[in-house]
Amino acid sequence: MEKKSMLKIIMVLGVIACMTAVSPVLAADPQGLVRGGVLRLASASDAANYDSHMTTSGRTHSHTCAVFNGLVRTDPLKKEVSAENIVPDLAERWEISSDGKTYTFYLRKNVKFHDGHPFTAKDVKYSLDKFRDPKRSAFAANVAPITNIGIIDDYTLKIQLEYAYPDLLIFLCPPYASIYPEHLKDVSFKSTDILVGTGPFKFKSKVPGKVSIYERNPDYFIKGLPYLDRYEVYSLKFPAAVDAFIGGRLDCGPSMRAYLDSDRALVLKVQKHAPEAVIGLEPSGASRGAFFSFVHKGPWNDVRVRKAMAMVIDYRDLAIASYGGLEVNPVVGAGLFPFYQKGAWTKEEVDKAYGRDQSMSERIAVAKDLMSQAGYANGFALEAIVRSDEAFRKNVMLYCADVWKKSLNIDLSVTPLERSIFFPRRDTGEFDVVNDVANTMTGSSAIEFLGTFVSGETRNYGKWSNKEYDDLFEKVAREQDPQKRAELSRQAQAIFYKEIPYIVFEGAVYGTAWRPDLMTGPVKDLVMQPVFTNYVSVDRIWFKGTAERWTKTK
Repeated sequence: MEKKSMLKIIMVLGVIACMTAVSPVLAADPQGLVRGGVLRLASASDAANYDSHMTTSGRTHSHTCAVFNGLVRTDPLKKEVSAENIVPDLAERWEISSDGKTYTFYLRKNVKFHDGHPFTAKDVKYSLDKFRDPKRSAFAANVAPITNIGIIDDYTLKIQLEYAYPDLLIFLCPPYASIYPEHLKDVSFKSTDILVGTGPFKFKSKVPGKVSIYERNPDYFIKGLPYLDRYEVYSLKFPAAVDAFIGGRLDCGPSMRAYLDSDRALVLKVQKHAPEAVIGLEPSGASRGAFFSFVHKGPWNDVRVRKAMAMVIDYRDLAIASYGGLEVNPVVGAGLFPFYQKGAWTKEEVDKAYGRDQSMSERIAVAKDLMSQAGYANGFALEAIVRSDEAFRKNVMLYCADVWKKSLNIDLSVTPLERSIFFPRRDTGEFDVVNDVANTMTGSSAIEFLGTFVSGETRNYGKWSNKEYDDLFEKVAREQDPQKRAELSRQAQAIFYKEIPYIVFEGAVYGTAWRPDLMTGPVKDLVMQPVFTNYVSVDRIWFKGTAERWTKTK
Protein backbone atom coordinates (compact mmCIF):
# COMPACT_ATOMS: atom_id res chain seq x y z
CA MET A 1 0.00 0.00 0.00
CA GLU A 2 1.30 3.48 -0.88
CA LYS A 3 2.51 5.59 2.03
CA LYS A 4 0.10 8.41 1.10
CA SER A 5 -2.92 6.07 1.10
CA MET A 6 -1.91 4.54 4.43
CA LEU A 7 -1.54 8.03 5.95
CA LYS A 8 -5.05 8.92 4.78
CA ILE A 9 -6.50 5.79 6.39
CA ILE A 10 -4.69 6.50 9.65
CA MET A 11 -6.07 10.07 9.71
CA VAL A 12 -9.65 8.85 9.15
CA LEU A 13 -9.29 6.18 11.81
CA GLY A 14 -7.92 8.81 14.18
CA VAL A 15 -11.01 10.94 13.69
CA ILE A 16 -13.34 7.96 14.15
CA ALA A 17 -11.50 6.98 17.32
CA CYS A 18 -11.92 10.51 18.67
CA MET A 19 -15.64 10.31 17.87
CA THR A 20 -16.16 7.23 20.04
CA ALA A 21 -14.85 8.87 23.21
CA VAL A 22 -18.18 10.09 24.54
CA SER A 23 -20.09 9.13 27.68
CA PRO A 24 -22.91 11.63 28.12
CA VAL A 25 -25.58 11.34 30.77
CA LEU A 26 -29.17 11.65 29.58
CA ALA A 27 -32.10 12.69 31.76
CA ALA A 28 -35.75 13.47 31.01
CA ASP A 29 -37.28 16.83 31.91
CA PRO A 30 -40.90 17.17 33.15
CA GLN A 31 -42.14 17.45 29.56
CA GLY A 32 -40.52 14.15 28.64
CA LEU A 33 -37.81 15.74 26.47
CA VAL A 34 -34.46 14.07 27.07
CA ARG A 35 -31.58 16.23 28.25
CA GLY A 36 -27.91 15.50 27.70
CA GLY A 37 -25.99 13.78 24.94
CA VAL A 38 -23.64 14.89 22.20
CA LEU A 39 -24.75 15.85 18.71
CA ARG A 40 -22.07 14.80 16.25
CA LEU A 41 -22.06 15.88 12.64
CA ALA A 42 -19.46 16.51 9.96
CA SER A 43 -18.22 19.10 7.52
CA ALA A 44 -16.20 18.26 4.43
CA SER A 45 -13.37 20.46 5.69
CA ASP A 46 -12.52 22.97 8.39
CA ALA A 47 -14.27 26.32 8.11
CA ALA A 48 -12.15 28.83 6.19
CA ASN A 49 -13.49 31.50 8.55
CA TYR A 50 -16.27 32.13 11.06
CA ASP A 51 -17.78 35.17 9.34
CA SER A 52 -21.40 34.16 8.76
CA HIS A 53 -22.08 37.48 6.99
CA MET A 54 -19.58 36.78 4.24
CA THR A 55 -20.31 33.19 3.30
CA THR A 56 -23.06 30.94 2.03
CA SER A 57 -21.08 27.89 3.10
CA GLY A 58 -22.43 25.34 5.53
CA ARG A 59 -18.83 24.82 6.62
CA THR A 60 -19.04 28.15 8.41
CA HIS A 61 -22.65 27.97 9.55
CA SER A 62 -22.15 24.51 11.08
CA HIS A 63 -20.00 26.30 13.66
CA THR A 64 -21.54 29.76 14.01
CA CYS A 65 -25.07 28.40 14.52
CA ALA A 66 -24.02 26.94 17.86
CA VAL A 67 -22.24 30.06 19.09
CA PHE A 68 -24.19 33.10 17.89
CA ASN A 69 -27.75 34.39 17.94
CA GLY A 70 -29.58 36.81 15.71
CA LEU A 71 -31.78 39.76 16.49
CA VAL A 72 -34.72 37.57 15.45
CA ARG A 73 -34.88 34.01 14.15
CA THR A 74 -37.00 31.73 12.02
CA ASP A 75 -39.26 29.59 14.18
CA PRO A 76 -37.08 26.50 14.82
CA LEU A 77 -40.12 24.27 15.17
CA LYS A 78 -41.67 25.09 11.77
CA LYS A 79 -40.54 23.98 8.34
CA GLU A 80 -41.88 27.01 6.48
CA VAL A 81 -39.63 30.05 6.44
CA SER A 82 -41.72 33.19 6.07
CA ALA A 83 -42.16 36.65 7.56
CA GLU A 84 -45.10 35.24 9.52
CA ASN A 85 -42.87 32.65 11.19
CA ILE A 86 -40.30 35.02 12.68
CA VAL A 87 -39.86 34.77 16.46
CA PRO A 88 -37.74 36.69 19.02
CA ASP A 89 -34.10 35.92 19.58
CA LEU A 90 -31.87 38.63 21.10
CA ALA A 91 -34.74 41.05 20.56
CA GLU A 92 -37.59 40.11 22.90
CA ARG A 93 -40.07 42.26 20.95
CA TRP A 94 -40.27 44.92 18.23
CA GLU A 95 -42.56 47.59 16.84
CA ILE A 96 -43.04 48.68 13.23
CA SER A 97 -44.17 52.22 12.40
CA SER A 98 -47.40 52.80 10.50
CA ASP A 99 -45.48 53.71 7.33
CA GLY A 100 -43.33 50.56 7.63
CA LYS A 101 -40.07 52.51 7.58
CA THR A 102 -39.04 52.39 11.24
CA TYR A 103 -38.40 49.23 13.28
CA THR A 104 -37.83 49.60 17.01
CA PHE A 105 -36.26 46.59 18.69
CA TYR A 106 -36.34 46.04 22.45
CA LEU A 107 -33.44 43.81 23.40
CA ARG A 108 -33.20 41.18 26.09
CA LYS A 109 -31.51 42.34 29.27
CA ASN A 110 -28.95 40.46 31.36
CA VAL A 111 -27.64 38.54 28.34
CA LYS A 112 -23.91 37.92 28.35
CA PHE A 113 -21.37 36.83 25.79
CA HIS A 114 -19.46 33.66 26.56
CA ASP A 115 -16.54 35.70 27.91
CA GLY A 116 -18.84 37.43 30.42
CA HIS A 117 -19.06 40.72 28.52
CA PRO A 118 -22.62 42.14 28.62
CA PHE A 119 -24.65 42.16 25.42
CA THR A 120 -26.05 45.59 24.46
CA ALA A 121 -27.37 47.54 21.50
CA LYS A 122 -23.79 48.40 20.52
CA ASP A 123 -23.24 44.79 19.50
CA VAL A 124 -26.35 44.79 17.33
CA LYS A 125 -25.41 48.06 15.62
CA TYR A 126 -21.84 46.87 14.97
CA SER A 127 -23.03 43.56 13.54
CA LEU A 128 -25.84 44.92 11.36
CA ASP A 129 -23.72 47.79 10.04
CA LYS A 130 -21.25 45.13 8.94
CA PHE A 131 -24.04 42.94 7.54
CA ARG A 132 -25.31 45.75 5.30
CA ASP A 133 -21.85 46.73 4.04
CA PRO A 134 -21.21 45.19 0.58
CA LYS A 135 -17.49 45.07 1.33
CA ARG A 136 -18.04 42.99 4.46
CA SER A 137 -21.16 40.99 3.63
CA ALA A 138 -22.38 38.62 0.94
CA PHE A 139 -25.98 39.56 1.72
CA ALA A 140 -25.85 43.36 1.75
CA ALA A 141 -28.29 43.60 -1.17
CA ASN A 142 -30.94 41.89 0.95
CA VAL A 143 -30.91 44.71 3.51
CA ALA A 144 -30.12 47.61 1.17
CA PRO A 145 -33.17 49.68 2.29
CA ILE A 146 -31.60 50.23 5.73
CA THR A 147 -30.42 53.84 5.93
CA ASN A 148 -29.52 54.09 9.59
CA ILE A 149 -29.21 52.02 12.74
CA GLY A 150 -29.55 54.15 15.84
CA ILE A 151 -29.01 53.30 19.50
CA ILE A 152 -31.68 54.72 21.82
CA ASP A 153 -30.23 53.15 24.95
CA ASP A 154 -28.39 49.96 25.89
CA TYR A 155 -31.45 47.83 25.19
CA THR A 156 -33.35 49.77 22.52
CA LEU A 157 -32.42 50.13 18.89
CA LYS A 158 -34.08 51.74 15.87
CA ILE A 159 -33.60 50.74 12.25
CA GLN A 160 -34.59 53.34 9.68
CA LEU A 161 -35.51 52.30 6.14
CA GLU A 162 -35.62 54.27 2.94
CA TYR A 163 -38.95 52.64 2.14
CA ALA A 164 -41.27 50.03 3.64
CA TYR A 165 -39.68 46.63 3.30
CA PRO A 166 -41.77 43.64 4.44
CA ASP A 167 -38.91 41.16 4.01
CA LEU A 168 -36.61 42.91 6.50
CA LEU A 169 -37.25 40.60 9.45
CA ILE A 170 -36.66 37.46 7.46
CA PHE A 171 -33.27 38.77 6.35
CA LEU A 172 -32.23 39.55 9.93
CA CYS A 173 -32.36 35.88 10.90
CA PRO A 174 -29.27 33.74 11.55
CA PRO A 175 -27.26 31.78 10.68
CA TYR A 176 -26.41 34.54 8.20
CA ALA A 177 -27.18 37.69 10.22
CA SER A 178 -25.32 36.65 13.37
CA ILE A 179 -24.75 39.19 16.14
CA TYR A 180 -21.04 39.39 16.90
CA PRO A 181 -19.42 41.05 19.94
CA GLU A 182 -18.44 44.65 19.24
CA HIS A 183 -15.59 44.43 21.74
CA LEU A 184 -13.92 41.79 19.54
CA LYS A 185 -14.25 43.75 16.29
CA ASP A 186 -10.49 43.67 15.73
CA VAL A 187 -10.24 39.87 16.07
CA SER A 188 -9.77 37.97 12.82
CA PHE A 189 -12.78 36.00 11.62
CA LYS A 190 -10.36 33.26 10.62
CA SER A 191 -9.44 32.71 14.26
CA THR A 192 -11.42 30.66 16.77
CA ASP A 193 -10.94 33.67 19.09
CA ILE A 194 -13.95 35.22 17.34
CA LEU A 195 -16.16 32.33 18.50
CA VAL A 196 -17.51 34.26 21.46
CA GLY A 197 -21.25 34.66 21.19
CA THR A 198 -24.43 34.63 23.23
CA GLY A 199 -25.53 31.28 21.83
CA PRO A 200 -26.42 27.89 23.31
CA PHE A 201 -22.92 26.43 23.00
CA LYS A 202 -19.47 27.73 23.89
CA PHE A 203 -16.39 26.97 21.85
CA LYS A 204 -14.13 24.58 23.77
CA SER A 205 -11.42 23.26 21.47
CA LYS A 206 -10.37 22.49 17.94
CA VAL A 207 -8.05 19.89 16.49
CA PRO A 208 -7.36 21.25 12.98
CA GLY A 209 -8.47 18.88 10.27
CA LYS A 210 -10.26 16.65 12.78
CA VAL A 211 -12.87 18.11 15.12
CA SER A 212 -14.26 21.27 16.74
CA ILE A 213 -15.99 20.85 20.10
CA TYR A 214 -18.63 23.11 21.65
CA GLU A 215 -20.00 22.71 25.18
CA ARG A 216 -23.39 23.64 26.63
CA ASN A 217 -23.67 27.28 27.70
CA PRO A 218 -25.09 27.09 31.27
CA ASP A 219 -25.97 30.81 31.11
CA TYR A 220 -27.95 30.67 27.86
CA PHE A 221 -30.69 33.29 28.02
CA ILE A 222 -33.43 30.82 27.08
CA LYS A 223 -33.79 28.95 30.35
CA GLY A 224 -33.75 25.16 30.13
CA LEU A 225 -31.98 25.17 26.76
CA PRO A 226 -30.04 23.70 25.10
CA TYR A 227 -30.97 20.08 25.72
CA LEU A 228 -27.60 18.76 24.55
CA ASP A 229 -24.41 18.72 26.60
CA ARG A 230 -22.11 19.05 23.63
CA TYR A 231 -22.01 19.75 19.91
CA GLU A 232 -19.17 18.39 17.76
CA VAL A 233 -18.24 19.07 14.13
CA TYR A 234 -15.85 16.58 12.52
CA SER A 235 -13.82 17.32 9.39
CA LEU A 236 -14.58 14.38 7.12
CA LYS A 237 -14.92 14.10 3.36
CA PHE A 238 -18.34 12.98 2.15
CA PRO A 239 -17.76 9.22 1.72
CA ALA A 240 -15.97 8.90 5.07
CA ALA A 241 -18.68 10.97 6.77
CA VAL A 242 -21.42 8.78 5.35
CA ASP A 243 -19.56 5.68 6.54
CA ALA A 244 -19.27 7.27 10.00
CA PHE A 245 -23.02 7.92 10.04
CA ILE A 246 -23.82 4.36 8.96
CA GLY A 247 -21.52 3.07 11.69
CA GLY A 248 -23.28 5.15 14.35
CA ARG A 249 -20.39 7.59 14.84
CA LEU A 250 -22.33 10.58 13.50
CA ASP A 251 -25.90 11.63 14.26
CA CYS A 252 -26.50 13.33 10.90
CA GLY A 253 -25.29 12.16 7.57
CA PRO A 254 -23.13 14.16 7.52
CA SER A 255 -24.54 17.64 8.42
CA MET A 256 -27.91 19.02 9.54
CA ARG A 257 -28.96 20.12 6.07
CA ALA A 258 -26.70 19.28 3.15
CA TYR A 259 -24.01 17.10 1.57
CA LEU A 260 -26.10 13.96 1.06
CA ASP A 261 -27.70 15.68 -1.90
CA SER A 262 -24.86 15.51 -4.39
CA ASP A 263 -24.33 11.80 -4.88
CA ARG A 264 -26.97 9.19 -5.61
CA ALA A 265 -24.55 6.41 -4.61
CA LEU A 266 -24.23 7.83 -1.09
CA VAL A 267 -28.01 8.01 -0.69
CA LEU A 268 -28.36 4.39 -1.83
CA LYS A 269 -25.57 3.38 0.53
CA VAL A 270 -27.39 4.89 3.52
CA GLN A 271 -30.65 3.23 2.47
CA LYS A 272 -28.92 -0.15 2.28
CA HIS A 273 -26.71 -0.09 5.37
CA ALA A 274 -28.77 2.14 7.69
CA PRO A 275 -32.35 1.29 6.70
CA GLU A 276 -33.68 2.76 9.95
CA ALA A 277 -32.38 6.22 8.99
CA VAL A 278 -34.63 9.03 7.83
CA ILE A 279 -33.36 10.60 4.60
CA GLY A 280 -34.49 14.16 3.99
CA LEU A 281 -34.10 15.56 0.47
CA GLU A 282 -35.88 18.87 -0.03
CA PRO A 283 -35.64 21.88 -2.39
CA SER A 284 -33.34 24.52 -0.99
CA GLY A 285 -34.17 27.59 -3.05
CA ALA A 286 -30.58 27.60 -4.29
CA SER A 287 -29.47 26.68 -7.80
CA ARG A 288 -26.27 25.25 -9.23
CA GLY A 289 -24.74 26.37 -12.47
CA ALA A 290 -21.91 27.99 -14.42
CA PHE A 291 -20.90 31.58 -13.70
CA PHE A 292 -19.09 33.34 -16.56
CA SER A 293 -16.40 35.82 -15.57
CA PHE A 294 -16.78 39.40 -16.76
CA VAL A 295 -13.43 40.24 -15.16
CA HIS A 296 -11.39 37.64 -17.00
CA LYS A 297 -12.18 38.76 -20.54
CA GLY A 298 -12.69 36.24 -23.30
CA PRO A 299 -15.08 34.94 -25.99
CA TRP A 300 -17.61 34.04 -23.31
CA ASN A 301 -18.21 37.76 -22.71
CA ASP A 302 -20.19 37.80 -25.98
CA VAL A 303 -23.82 36.99 -25.14
CA ARG A 304 -24.17 35.02 -28.38
CA VAL A 305 -21.46 32.64 -27.16
CA ARG A 306 -23.12 32.20 -23.78
CA LYS A 307 -26.46 31.56 -25.46
CA ALA A 308 -24.89 28.96 -27.75
CA MET A 309 -23.23 27.19 -24.80
CA ALA A 310 -26.52 27.09 -22.90
CA MET A 311 -28.48 25.80 -25.91
CA VAL A 312 -26.54 22.63 -26.62
CA ILE A 313 -26.70 21.13 -23.12
CA ASP A 314 -29.07 18.23 -22.52
CA TYR A 315 -30.17 19.13 -19.00
CA ARG A 316 -31.46 15.67 -18.20
CA ASP A 317 -28.10 14.13 -19.07
CA LEU A 318 -26.41 16.90 -17.07
CA ALA A 319 -28.46 16.04 -13.98
CA ILE A 320 -27.53 12.38 -14.33
CA ALA A 321 -23.86 13.33 -14.72
CA SER A 322 -24.13 15.39 -11.55
CA TYR A 323 -26.06 13.00 -9.32
CA GLY A 324 -25.70 9.62 -10.99
CA GLY A 325 -29.46 9.46 -11.43
CA LEU A 326 -32.63 11.49 -10.96
CA GLU A 327 -33.73 9.98 -7.64
CA VAL A 328 -31.76 12.54 -5.63
CA ASN A 329 -32.72 15.58 -7.67
CA PRO A 330 -35.59 15.14 -10.12
CA VAL A 331 -35.52 18.83 -11.19
CA VAL A 332 -34.42 19.00 -14.82
CA GLY A 333 -33.75 22.37 -16.41
CA ALA A 334 -34.25 24.73 -13.46
CA GLY A 335 -34.57 28.50 -13.50
CA LEU A 336 -33.16 31.44 -11.57
CA PHE A 337 -36.26 31.23 -9.36
CA PRO A 338 -37.66 27.86 -8.26
CA PHE A 339 -40.64 27.16 -10.47
CA TYR A 340 -42.96 27.13 -7.44
CA GLN A 341 -41.99 30.70 -6.46
CA LYS A 342 -44.57 33.43 -7.07
CA GLY A 343 -43.44 35.53 -10.03
CA ALA A 344 -41.07 32.86 -11.36
CA TRP A 345 -40.77 32.20 -15.04
CA THR A 346 -42.34 28.84 -15.82
CA LYS A 347 -40.31 25.86 -16.98
CA GLU A 348 -41.73 26.35 -20.47
CA GLU A 349 -40.64 29.99 -20.53
CA VAL A 350 -37.14 29.12 -19.32
CA ASP A 351 -36.88 26.34 -21.90
CA LYS A 352 -37.78 28.80 -24.64
CA ALA A 353 -35.30 31.41 -23.37
CA TYR A 354 -32.49 28.82 -23.43
CA GLY A 355 -33.66 27.39 -26.74
CA ARG A 356 -34.58 24.11 -25.08
CA ASP A 357 -38.01 24.10 -26.75
CA GLN A 358 -36.42 22.87 -29.99
CA SER A 359 -35.00 19.51 -30.97
CA MET A 360 -31.32 19.02 -30.17
CA SER A 361 -30.36 19.04 -33.86
CA GLU A 362 -32.13 22.39 -34.28
CA ARG A 363 -30.48 23.74 -31.15
CA ILE A 364 -27.01 22.77 -32.33
CA ALA A 365 -27.60 24.40 -35.73
CA VAL A 366 -28.74 27.67 -34.11
CA ALA A 367 -25.86 27.56 -31.61
CA LYS A 368 -23.29 27.11 -34.38
CA ASP A 369 -24.77 30.08 -36.22
CA LEU A 370 -24.51 32.20 -33.06
CA MET A 371 -20.86 31.18 -32.65
CA SER A 372 -20.19 32.15 -36.27
CA GLN A 373 -21.87 35.54 -35.82
CA ALA A 374 -19.69 36.17 -32.78
CA GLY A 375 -16.54 35.31 -34.76
CA TYR A 376 -15.85 31.95 -33.12
CA ALA A 377 -16.94 29.47 -35.78
CA ASN A 378 -13.81 27.44 -35.05
CA GLY A 379 -14.35 27.53 -31.32
CA PHE A 380 -11.92 28.61 -28.60
CA ALA A 381 -10.35 27.37 -25.37
CA LEU A 382 -11.33 28.20 -21.78
CA GLU A 383 -10.89 26.85 -18.27
CA ALA A 384 -13.47 25.83 -15.67
CA ILE A 385 -12.47 25.76 -12.02
CA VAL A 386 -14.22 23.48 -9.54
CA ARG A 387 -13.74 22.42 -5.93
CA SER A 388 -11.44 19.40 -5.81
CA ASP A 389 -13.37 17.66 -3.02
CA GLU A 390 -16.76 17.74 -4.75
CA ALA A 391 -16.69 15.21 -7.56
CA PHE A 392 -20.20 15.98 -8.77
CA ARG A 393 -19.14 19.51 -9.82
CA LYS A 394 -16.20 18.12 -11.76
CA ASN A 395 -18.46 15.53 -13.40
CA VAL A 396 -20.88 18.22 -14.57
CA MET A 397 -18.12 20.30 -16.13
CA LEU A 398 -16.59 17.23 -17.80
CA TYR A 399 -20.01 16.53 -19.28
CA CYS A 400 -20.20 20.14 -20.54
CA ALA A 401 -16.66 19.87 -21.93
CA ASP A 402 -17.69 16.85 -23.98
CA VAL A 403 -20.88 18.50 -25.26
CA TRP A 404 -19.27 21.85 -26.07
CA LYS A 405 -16.37 20.16 -27.89
CA LYS A 406 -18.61 17.99 -30.05
CA SER A 407 -21.18 20.69 -30.82
CA LEU A 408 -19.22 23.96 -30.85
CA ASN A 409 -15.52 22.98 -31.00
CA ILE A 410 -14.96 24.65 -27.60
CA ASP A 411 -12.02 23.21 -25.68
CA LEU A 412 -12.89 23.32 -21.99
CA SER A 413 -10.24 22.26 -19.50
CA VAL A 414 -11.53 21.41 -16.01
CA THR A 415 -9.25 22.35 -13.12
CA PRO A 416 -10.05 20.99 -9.63
CA LEU A 417 -8.63 23.30 -6.95
CA GLU A 418 -8.16 23.00 -3.24
CA ARG A 419 -10.52 25.30 -1.38
CA SER A 420 -7.75 27.62 -0.24
CA ILE A 421 -7.06 28.38 -3.91
CA PHE A 422 -10.56 27.95 -5.32
CA PHE A 423 -12.43 30.47 -3.16
CA PRO A 424 -10.09 33.45 -3.68
CA ARG A 425 -10.20 32.90 -7.45
CA ARG A 426 -13.97 32.52 -7.45
CA ASP A 427 -14.57 35.55 -5.27
CA THR A 428 -12.39 37.85 -7.38
CA GLY A 429 -13.70 36.66 -10.74
CA GLU A 430 -10.33 35.17 -11.70
CA PHE A 431 -11.72 32.37 -13.84
CA ASP A 432 -13.31 31.79 -17.22
CA VAL A 433 -16.15 29.63 -15.92
CA VAL A 434 -16.84 28.38 -12.40
CA ASN A 435 -19.39 25.76 -11.37
CA ASP A 436 -20.94 26.91 -8.12
CA VAL A 437 -24.13 27.75 -6.25
CA ALA A 438 -26.37 30.79 -6.56
CA ASN A 439 -27.29 30.56 -2.91
CA THR A 440 -30.06 32.20 -0.91
CA MET A 441 -30.67 32.91 2.77
CA THR A 442 -34.19 31.58 3.08
CA GLY A 443 -35.19 30.35 -0.38
CA SER A 444 -38.48 32.21 -0.11
CA SER A 445 -38.06 35.76 -1.42
CA ALA A 446 -37.77 37.22 -4.93
CA ILE A 447 -35.22 39.66 -3.56
CA GLU A 448 -32.85 36.81 -2.72
CA PHE A 449 -32.94 35.23 -6.17
CA LEU A 450 -32.54 38.53 -8.01
CA GLY A 451 -30.08 39.97 -5.48
CA THR A 452 -27.36 37.48 -6.34
CA PHE A 453 -26.76 39.24 -9.66
CA VAL A 454 -26.97 42.87 -8.56
CA SER A 455 -23.89 44.90 -9.50
CA GLY A 456 -21.26 44.73 -6.78
CA GLU A 457 -22.97 41.94 -4.85
CA THR A 458 -20.41 39.56 -3.31
CA ARG A 459 -22.29 36.46 -4.49
CA ASN A 460 -22.21 37.79 -8.06
CA TYR A 461 -19.05 35.81 -8.70
CA GLY A 462 -18.76 36.68 -12.39
CA LYS A 463 -19.09 40.42 -11.66
CA TRP A 464 -21.82 40.84 -14.28
CA SER A 465 -23.40 44.30 -14.25
CA ASN A 466 -26.57 45.57 -15.91
CA LYS A 467 -28.10 48.91 -14.92
CA GLU A 468 -31.60 48.04 -16.15
CA TYR A 469 -31.51 44.85 -14.06
CA ASP A 470 -30.26 46.77 -11.01
CA ASP A 471 -33.05 49.34 -11.41
CA LEU A 472 -35.68 46.62 -11.61
CA PHE A 473 -34.25 45.00 -8.50
CA GLU A 474 -34.72 48.30 -6.66
CA LYS A 475 -38.32 48.48 -7.85
CA VAL A 476 -39.00 44.90 -6.71
CA ALA A 477 -37.59 45.71 -3.28
CA ARG A 478 -39.75 48.83 -2.95
CA GLU A 479 -43.00 47.41 -4.31
CA GLN A 480 -45.60 46.60 -1.65
CA ASP A 481 -48.25 45.08 -3.90
CA PRO A 482 -47.54 41.33 -4.34
CA GLN A 483 -48.95 41.20 -7.85
CA LYS A 484 -46.91 44.17 -9.04
CA ARG A 485 -43.81 42.80 -7.34
CA ALA A 486 -44.26 39.51 -9.17
CA GLU A 487 -44.55 41.32 -12.50
CA LEU A 488 -41.41 43.38 -11.85
CA SER A 489 -39.61 40.19 -10.89
CA ARG A 490 -40.59 38.67 -14.20
CA GLN A 491 -39.18 41.69 -16.05
CA ALA A 492 -35.86 41.33 -14.23
CA GLN A 493 -35.78 37.62 -15.05
CA ALA A 494 -36.31 38.51 -18.71
CA ILE A 495 -33.05 40.49 -18.65
CA PHE A 496 -31.26 37.67 -16.86
CA TYR A 497 -32.36 35.05 -19.42
CA LYS A 498 -31.51 37.35 -22.30
CA GLU A 499 -28.00 38.01 -21.01
CA ILE A 500 -27.27 34.58 -19.42
CA PRO A 501 -24.47 35.63 -17.05
CA TYR A 502 -25.04 32.28 -15.34
CA ILE A 503 -26.28 29.03 -16.91
CA VAL A 504 -28.68 27.44 -14.45
CA PHE A 505 -27.86 23.74 -14.44
CA GLU A 506 -30.23 22.51 -11.75
CA GLY A 507 -32.29 23.52 -8.76
CA ALA A 508 -30.35 22.41 -5.72
CA VAL A 509 -32.01 19.82 -3.49
CA TYR A 510 -30.25 19.76 -0.12
CA GLY A 511 -30.38 16.66 2.00
CA THR A 512 -29.12 14.77 4.99
CA ALA A 513 -29.97 11.68 7.02
CA TRP A 514 -30.66 11.08 10.68
CA ARG A 515 -31.96 8.34 12.92
CA PRO A 516 -35.57 8.51 14.15
CA ASP A 517 -34.58 9.39 17.71
CA LEU A 518 -33.25 12.82 16.70
CA MET A 519 -35.88 15.44 17.55
CA THR A 520 -36.39 19.21 17.39
CA GLY A 521 -38.30 20.34 20.49
CA PRO A 522 -41.70 18.67 20.79
CA VAL A 523 -41.80 18.00 17.04
CA LYS A 524 -41.58 14.28 16.31
CA ASP A 525 -38.80 14.64 13.78
CA LEU A 526 -35.83 16.80 12.85
CA VAL A 527 -37.13 20.06 11.39
CA MET A 528 -35.65 20.82 7.96
CA GLN A 529 -35.92 24.35 6.57
CA PRO A 530 -34.62 25.76 3.26
CA VAL A 531 -30.90 26.38 2.84
CA PHE A 532 -29.26 26.55 6.30
CA THR A 533 -31.86 28.40 8.38
CA ASN A 534 -32.65 25.25 10.37
CA TYR A 535 -29.12 25.21 11.75
CA VAL A 536 -30.28 27.63 14.45
CA SER A 537 -32.52 24.89 15.86
CA VAL A 538 -29.44 23.36 17.51
CA ASP A 539 -30.58 24.68 20.91
CA ARG A 540 -33.82 22.67 20.57
CA ILE A 541 -32.36 19.36 19.40
CA TRP A 542 -32.59 16.35 21.69
CA PHE A 543 -32.49 12.55 21.55
CA LYS A 544 -35.58 10.50 22.24
CA GLY A 545 -35.17 7.47 24.48
CA THR A 546 -32.55 6.47 27.02
CA ALA A 547 -28.80 6.48 27.38
CA GLU A 548 -28.64 3.00 25.83
CA ARG A 549 -27.91 4.46 22.41
CA TRP A 550 -24.92 6.34 23.74
CA THR A 551 -23.40 3.53 25.75
CA LYS A 552 -22.96 1.59 22.54
CA THR A 553 -20.47 4.19 21.31
CA LYS A 554 -18.53 4.76 24.53
